Amino acid sequence: MVGQLWGKVSLGSLIAATACSFCSVPSYAAPVQAFSVPAGALSDALLVLSQQAGISIAVDPHLEKLRTRGLSGRYEVSEALRQLLAGSGYDFTFVGARTVRVTKRAAPPPVVVARPLPVPVKVPQPTLAPDVSGPDIYVTATKQRRGLQDYPASIAVVEPDRSEMARAGGDGTNYILGKLLDLAATNLGPGRNKIFIRGLADSSFNGTSQATISQYLGDMRLIYGAPDPDLALHDIQRVEVLEGPQGTLYGAGTLGGIIRLVPTPPDLGKTTVDAAAGLRLTQDGDPGWDGAVTVNVPLVTDRLAVRAVGYRTVEGGYIDDAERKLSDVNRNIIEGVRVAARWQPDPAWTIDLNLVGQNLHSRDGQYTLKGEADLTRSSAIAQPFENYYRLAGVTISRDWGDIKLVSSTAYSHQAIDTVFDATTATSGGVREYQEDIRVQLLSHETRLSGQWGGTGTWLIGVGILDNNDRAVRSLGAPGALATLSNVANDTLDAAVFGEAGVPVLRNLELHVGGRLSYVYQSSEFVGHESGDEFEPVRHQTRVLPSAALSWRPGSGWLVYARYQEGYRPGGLQVTGSASKPTVDRFVSDRIQTFEIGARFGTDKGSRLSGSIAASSAGWHNIQADLVGSDGLPYVANIGSGRVRNLSASFTWRPIEGLSLEAAGFINASGLTHPAAGFDDASDRDLPSIADNGWRTAATYTTPVGNAELTIDTALRYVGHSKLAISSPFALSQGRYYNLSTGARLGFGRWGLSLDLDNALNDRGNTFAYGNPFTVTQGMQQTPMRPRSLRIGIDAQF
Repeated sequence: MVGQLWGKVSLGSLIAATACSFCSVPSYAAPVQAFSVPAGALSDALLVLSQQAGISIAVDPHLEKLRTRGLSGRYEVSEALRQLLAGSGYDFTFVGARTVRVTKRAAPPPVVVARPLPVPVKVPQPTLAPDVSGPDIYVTATKQRRGLQDYPASIAVVEPDRSEMARAGGDGTNYILGKLLDLAATNLGPGRNKIFIRGLADSSFNGTSQATISQYLGDMRLIYGAPDPDLALHDIQRVEVLEGPQGTLYGAGTLGGIIRLVPTPPDLGKTTVDAAAGLRLTQDGDPGWDGAVTVNVPLVTDRLAVRAVGYRTVEGGYIDDAERKLSDVNRNIIEGVRVAARWQPDPAWTIDLNLVGQNLHSRDGQYTLKGEADLTRSSAIAQPFENYYRLAGVTISRDWGDIKLVSSTAYSHQAIDTVFDATTATSGGVREYQEDIRVQLLSHETRLSGQWGGTGTWLIGVGILDNNDRAVRSLGAPGALATLSNVANDTLDAAVFGEAGVPVLRNLELHVGGRLSYVYQSSEFVGHESGDEFEPVRHQTRVLPSAALSWRPGSGWLVYARYQEGYRPGGLQVTGSASKPTVDRFVSDRIQTFEIGARFGTDKGSRLSGSIAASSAGWHNIQADLVGSDGLPYVANIGSGRVRNLSASFTWRPIEGLSLEAAGFINASGLTHPAAGFDDASDRDLPSIADNGWRTAATYTTPVGNAELTIDTALRYVGHSKLAISSPFALSQGRYYNLSTGARLGFGRWGLSLDLDNALNDRGNTFAYGNPFTVTQGMQQTPMRPRSLRIGIDAQF
């Protein structure tokens, strides 16, 4: 197992060593910071202001026709907005901690000249309704030039406030899965799961093949072929999910789409310290706790600042092992540190440095066996897991007003160690299987984006990455393992890409794009002394086009149609032995997706908003990581299939402080042309993707004396799915409910919270797999964590 780089870190030492805190949402009413906004079109000036302030601004499209003198100096954000909007006839309103809406100032009521009355009566003028005419353009402080409501494809954004993330208690991907229905994941355990988007799943088993989605922290790529690192979402400002394929913009391995975590950037003008902690009690299990602290320190006012977060989470176990007579064996410990530094030598240039380190240790597996007592299984040995993740990256950006440059470089290292109990009825004694994987990923991208002709957009860029993974697999009696294989794989991917948005008519826009990729791959046995060097290589070139048409039929509406392609390069698999190696070459899988959809309610003042989308994808030569009947992993092209998806989501705010949400999806997939050896899987659903699901949620916020009370509840249903497509692995899973509810009482800078998860105490089988050596018996199941209660406190200093 990998040695920890910083040892067993207690919460107290994290607080003392890093002085970090949890997600701090800045208040824009009071802080003063430096701005330098050039004179020009008012819409461009607001774009620059949003980027410098780290906020989102919703504006009227007519602002591009107005001019502003700009501004330079130190201002509160509200005062800077007043200066830019002076004399324009427009005003602004803060509609969230980081969101501003700019609207046309209501005209004063007409002056009516009436005859004098004997007794003058003063009649109060009614308040005018807000102007809701005209579509909004959202200007966000992200790498995207276009507003999210203008994006002609399915996209989801989660933007939690500080208190919501404090209540999440250090959750990672599970928090996102609980919010967005179009995401699904396996449930082998934290740090070892595969994530799927829009029903595109190759297999339920881990391996070294490239993932079907890509994950990013800001502009830094997190993984290539490794499982989800499950980074804790402390101090994350927003989560963006672009449904795929996203081959044009993001390249290979984006068949399902991309997940982008946007961290809170360092504040150049204010020192802040935040903290959050919680105690979690699990029914029929051990208690757990979580804690996080964050600090933001300007080193040179308005020029240089550092922001850091440190955290530790202990998830109490709840699975018993009858054979070893142990209780609550599946405890998880997650601890990490993130440090970000921002340097702005002038308002146009920004340089961000990011360091990430997270250790995740699972003491044992979280699956049970049918026929055993509740929450129980029997194993001969412990089955621990570790995932240690490190990342360092730098992002440089330059803003010229109409043109923006972004250049990002990142290096990550991931150490993944897995132990399985390989004892079977025919093994002749206790056996242990161990897999040690090391992954190094170096990625770089430089791009230029801009606007032209008022509403046209363009983007060009280059990217390159090198992924090197090494997998050592061993099997035998505990303490006397024999090496089965020691293989290293290397992938080099270089690309150029571009995209443009072209106005066709007043409310109609055409989007076209393309990507040219070159991929080099090699694979070899490591550490052998064979006289003949054996290192098979492969070269592949791919062109990925995309096209979309968007139409705005009315205020706040967007209707679109899109065609997009994606692929994963065909892999290499070295087999045999070091003295007599052989190689298997797999066909690249590719996907072609057609999508139509609509969004509404994006106009200002709308109480009802939502989206609906339908897609159909042809997936050819699907590559999958599989396990054999002997429990050992392998890769195969399993055939070609089709995935159809229909999804919808709605949000209604009937009164002030109340928000109601409803969302649902239907998936239909099948292997229409199975490859040899998978004939029994014809027309069978693709693995680990539920055929349907839905989610409802309600949130209500109201003042209570000098405090603010927030109450929320959510109910989610996950439908039926299969573990795999072929027997004996085609095991049923799913069909479970998860009800969560909670409340927070906020007292300004601090608050108390109470949250109940799995309130129904459902034992639904989330995943019919936990051990590859006995999975074919069909007895494995992974229950939901039993009913758990978290008591939390969060504070700002």
